[in-house]
Amino acid sequence: MNNYLRSILILLVVFVASYTAHYLVLTGMGTETNWSKTTYSLVGMYGFGLASSLCVAILVFFANWSMPEKLGVIFLGLILVKAVAGYIYVKDGLNTFENDFIEYNFLAVFFISLFVDVYLAFNALNQVDKKV
Repeated sequence: MNNYLRSILILLVVFVASYTAHYLVLTGMGTETNWSKTTYSLVGMYGFGLASSLCVAILVFFANWSMPEKLGVIFLGLILVKAVAGYIYVKDGLNTFENDFIEYNFLAVFFISLFVDVYLAFNALNQVDKKV
């Protein structure tokens, strides 16, 4: 299987598994009703995280193909843009709840997507081309 397709599959599996675990934790704590008090949703947050991680992955793959010596700098720039986009996405929900419900859920999703991005960039940096 192509390394890029395998990486995208890993991205999807991690997001589906983490969404399921996150949903079960919120349901177990009895806090899933807080979503109705805001314009955000857990699905929306994971959708944003998945879309941003998919964009970072595709751009990292393209950078690895076109200019692999600059991949580290490009990755750091993409993570900076992703962090700014994440702030723009969540800024209306900041300080909505006393218990920082939106902030903690967004941070959980953001760190999961950041972990996946770092893993994919690490694999791209350490990819060895096999010549047959």
